[in-house]
Amino acid sequence: MSTTTPTAAQLPPYSHELDWPEGLEPYRIIDHTGTQGEPYAHYAWMRKNAPVLRVQHTDGDVWMVARHEDVRWALRKPKIFRSQINDPQELAFLTLMDAPDHTRLRKVVAAAFTPKTIGLVEQRVREVASAKLDAMIAAGGGEVLEGYARPLTMATISSILDVPIDDLEHVSFLSEKMFVFFARLARSAPGTPDDERYTREFFAYLHQNLLRLYEAKSESVGGSIARSWLDDGLISEKEAIELCGFVFVSGFETTMRLMGGGFRELTYNPSLLGRLRDNPADAERFVEELVRMRGPVHRAVRRTAEDVGIRGVTIPAGSIVRLLIASANRDENVWPRADEFDIDREADGHFGFGHGIHSCLGAPLARLETRVTAELLGEKVASVSFDHDRDLVFLKGNSMTTGPESLRVDLVPVSGK
Repeated sequence: MSTTTPTAAQLPPYSHELDWPEGLEPYRIIDHTGTQGEPYAHYAWMRKNAPVLRVQHTDGDVWMVARHEDVRWALRKPKIFRSQINDPQELAFLTLMDAPDHTRLRKVVAAAFTPKTIGLVEQRVREVASAKLDAMIAAGGGEVLEGYARPLTMATISSILDVPIDDLEHVSFLSEKMFVFFARLARSAPGTPDDERYTREFFAYLHQNLLRLYEAKSESVGGSIARSWLDDGLISEKEAIELCGFVFVSGFETTMRLMGGGFRELTYNPSLLGRLRDNPADAERFVEELVRMRGPVHRAVRRTAEDVGIRGVTIPAGSIVRLLIASANRDENVWPRADEFDIDREADGHFGFGHGIHSCLGAPLARLETRVTAELLGEKVASVSFDHDRDLVFLKGNSMTTGPESLRVDLVPVSGK
């Protein structure tokens, strides 16, 4: 652990000053061109040549940590690697908070967001997923994220939070804008001119819905949050509203990207469909390996509370650090042939759902929705295919998630289905 802030001369060169291999542009903070849509080649080079990488940014240097051992160590040091990167913290989002506020708010949600509660919605998940998949099969295929994954995940999280079904289309639009606003505040993303205005509109809607749930004595997660505010005084009105917003957007944004990765993997490894058809229980293994290899959340952003040394590099106090969990999940020192999908691999130790005190509360829900999707694909679909250059578009910018923005696939049904 370093105790003296390094001088400019002691700091390592920037990403753009390094000799990257031919065909691989220097890693950037904001990916305007889409060349980092899936930056696994960047990560592999970084793990080998620059496991602690300094990247120049207009708001100050940003540091990348790429190896599994180092990412795990940092995730287990929340007092040194702080989640609350801005003071004061504008939004009551769990991923942006440190103890004791993080502990207090997490307890409010965890009390209702249990695996048992999630299990109660499995039948609803299966019904919606089956109907959406049947419609895609009947059409010969379709767009996966907007046509299948978004309506499934939106229906599920709205049920858990008890958001009226008639409001879903409008709420979906507002929550997208809130996600953009969140990324601008917390992740140095570009944002849009109207993201804050629509975020405030979303919060006003959630406020009224919380009051409705309280009066109705709703047993949903939303009702639990309302009582924690109005009966128990555990959280403030602002925290209750923003916590609902956080749970809502967390309930669909990452999971729909994960499902997109699942459809892709069934194209790259078509034998997996037969495996899932013959052994539906293997859907759990499919999901875990998918989260390891194609988890949509690529980084956890932290700010250092003090000078900290990693791999002989001293990161100054107050620095923004990106712990590259997607890179760590493909570390060859932990998983041989880490770039290959292996359903029989023991994927324990991946960071696809976080690690430590900031592990994802919604992990049981994401696992459920993706497992049901894998089971249904094995049951109903003989082949999944798409044209990589025509049908797959990657996210650009600086979203918290990385991977497909859209994916159109062709589906061939199982004979007799």
